[in-house]
Amino acid sequence: MNKFFTIPNLLTVFRIILIPFFVILYFNKRVENNYWYATGILVLSGFTDILDGIIARNFNMISNFGKVLDPIADKLSQASVLFCLCFDHPIIIPMMIALVVKELFMLIGAAIMYKHGLRPFPAKWWGKLSTVIIFCTIFVFLLSNIFAFIPQLLSYTLACLSVLSMIFSLVNYILAFLNIKKQGELTIKN
Repeated sequence: MNKFFTIPNLLTVFRIILIPFFVILYFNKRVENNYWYATGILVLSGFTDILDGIIARNFNMISNFGKVLDPIADKLSQASVLFCLCFDHPIIIPMMIALVVKELFMLIGAAIMYKHGLRPFPAKWWGKLSTVIIFCTIFVFLLSNIFAFIPQLLSYTLACLSVLSMIFSLVNYILAFLNIKKQGELTIKN
């Protein structure tokens, strides 16, 4: 299916549109309860992400455009929220660096594969697991901005787990990429 105007794609575009609203509310201290509103936007974004996947699969609305746009929306959301959190929680900075390194590799690997007529890797379980851990970590840090009773140890443990999950995911994608190259399906020209 190569249609653009499907409900899942429109929900994904809506998620991208929510990003600047999250950033503005997160940093706008003049808005009372700004962290609450920012967290609400993130919850809405997560809900639409789940909803677009359910609709796409159950109503046969999976499109090539959606296969590209959905992970872009995920990564833009993750990077934007992590960027905001870095200002209040410097422990997030290694997460931000790990995300950028992982995504740069994925982008370069996908470009090389595309250049040689191969489709980039579909999402693997380790990538999905990493995404879930990142969003849980983000959510806990956002809640720690609102509630003082969130244990700092929990936040820091999740941040470390997020970095480890991204490294694990990156290593597995590199191994998969090298396996394709080794099998002769991909010849990289110098």
